[in-house]
Amino acid sequence: MFKRMFLISFMVIVIGGLMALPAAAQNDDDSNRNNGTITVTGQGSAVGLPDTAYVEMGAESRNSSIRAAFAESNETVQAIIAALEELGIAREDIRTTGLNIYRDYYGSSPMSMSMDDDNNDMYIVNNNVRVVVRDTDLIADVINVAVDAGANQIYGLSFGISDTAELESEARADAIADARVRANELADLTGLTLGSVVRVVEFGGGHFHPMLQGGNMMADGMGSGAIVEPGTMTVGISVEVTFNTSG
Repeated sequence: MFKRMFLISFMVIVIGGLMALPAAAQNDDDSNRNNGTITVTGQGSAVGLPDTAYVEMGAESRNSSIRAAFAESNETVQAIIAALEELGIAREDIRTTGLNIYRDYYGSSPMSMSMDDDNNDMYIVNNNVRVVVRDTDLIADVINVAVDAGANQIYGLSFGISDTAELESEARADAIADARVRANELADLTGLTLGSVVRVVEFGGGHFHPMLQGGNMMADGMGSGAIVEPGTMTVGISVEVTFNTSG
């Protein structure tokens, strides 16, 4: 008798538990339906003034004698470096970036060129240095004294900001604010309520360097001197932000 009552009670408990399962599952489905996420990408930027300039310059020499061309190029580059140091550019901010010696066939047509024909050969020597200018107010003077010292090749002028941490922080805050505005708009359009941030991913910032038009400024025809405007630079940050939603 006791065993039979115990068995009946156990069956009632099990059946009652099974009957409760669909209701619990339905509640979970409702919870998942009412809660979700919105993921957006925010863009931010900050503008600053460049404080550093970079420029490549050098001398190209042509001569039928390779020794004469090489000596002339070396002499000019030494004069350029001396003029830059006198202006206040540190020697460690001047670095050789190229030394090229090659033979040109002056006056010969491509069809008649011969490696054994040295009558019309011209030797060309290029010797170039890269200069870091840590005061952008000096960049025009750097170019002018280099030209006065004999530089006949100046190119690759660009600008930079030595420490972008403050600008990056400003751009980052701008990106987060932009992401929140975008997420709020999406939530309003879809009838959801925006919640807290659950995930943030930052993408690398971009630095845009203004360049001289044409990218290669030759000394010939420069007139009274170089005119250089550093302008401004923009630091950009992108963030991907995921928000909780309800509704």
